[in-house]
Amino acid sequence: MRIGIYGGAFDPFHNGHLSMIRGAIKSKKVDRVLVIPTGMPCFKPARKVTLSPYRFYMVKAALKDEPKCEVCDIEQVFGEKSYTVETLKNLRKEKVVSDKDELFLMCGSDLLFEFESWYLPEEILAQAKLLCALRPGIDEGQARNQAAHLEEIFGTKVKFFQIDGVEVASSAIRSRADWSSEKGIPDAVREFIKCHDLYCEDAPLLHVSDEMYQTLMKHCFTLFRELSGKRLLHSMNVCVLATRYAMRFGADPDKCALAALLHDCAKELPEKVQIDLAAKIIHGYIPGKQILHSPAGAVYAREHYGVEDQEVLDAIQFHTVGREVMTITDKIVYLADKLEPARDYDDLTEIRRCAETDLDAAMIECYLAIKESFGKKGMEIHEDTKKSLAYIRAHRGEKGGEA
Repeated sequence: MRIGIYGGAFDPFHNGHLSMIRGAIKSKKVDRVLVIPTGMPCFKPARKVTLSPYRFYMVKAALKDEPKCEVCDIEQVFGEKSYTVETLKNLRKEKVVSDKDELFLMCGSDLLFEFESWYLPEEILAQAKLLCALRPGIDEGQARNQAAHLEEIFGTKVKFFQIDGVEVASSAIRSRADWSSEKGIPDAVREFIKCHDLYCEDAPLLHVSDEMYQTLMKHCFTLFRELSGKRLLHSMNVCVLATRYAMRFGADPDKCALAALLHDCAKELPEKVQIDLAAKIIHGYIPGKQILHSPAGAVYAREHYGVEDQEVLDAIQFHTVGREVMTITDKIVYLADKLEPARDYDDLTEIRRCAETDLDAAMIECYLAIKESFGKKGMEIHEDTKKSLAYIRAHRGEKGGEA
């Protein structure tokens, strides 16, 4: 089978990318296209690129109904710098493609002029041929001359295909940031960006330290392998919102971001495993199934993710029901979990409004909303939640909003 390999940051995925995919398939020079969102970028500063799981699931949403096209997670699974040559090797090694498949590396004609400077270009061409897109307005003669130059140097054959002219760039789309009227992206991408509040102007994760950003990236790759897409996207949303709250209320953004990203790290482990983990810090009883992952997660974050900061571990342990005396990190992670942008349950407007200026007021509103919801079902809130609500009410007005 002839397989087109189309990689990129896709930050965001736009109609120009879609035109490339459709053009390659229409040309009949490939039988199908494998789209590979970049994992860890090699040539762009990491902070300049949206965290990789966001981009991967955005592309999945955009291409879910596209025939003869598949989104590949090879760079998410390996979690290493995304050199093209290594990705091509891994596709063979992991049997994503067979030894009999003929690979074509898809690119725009402009990349022909950069190809010699790529990492190990001769090894790339030992594994795949170049398949180059020509679009209206591009000097085809110059592109073909450059292709002939590469063919002579590397002893390869460059093939071309035509695509519709779509003048759009990811950087320009991000700078406009008007997703309601943005015409350069598919509808599914627009909805994904809106749902997860991507490309927000304040860019909270820019406020964590360089070391912590690298840690978050590393953990995202591990979580990709261990959590469902929905759970991972939720965890990342909580991470971003918790970092925003940390900056707003004077907390440590590194601690809040880390605790928030890992708050559900044990939630999809088998129940028996969760019970055994939780038993290491809770003695004499087994927490209910709905909250078991919280103490289990604190232990798992320490043992599996190497987290040593007790404040971070506590925020993970108490993010479901709280505790009587909540630290500011506890409160931020608790609220971010309930209020992240993809949450679409009962009206959160008032709680979110409170969280703009008053952390404790938001906690009280959130507790009361949960109490009301439980009451309608004939249930009572957890005893620790009752104690936390009473304590915050009794200590309202303390400096910094700490309990």
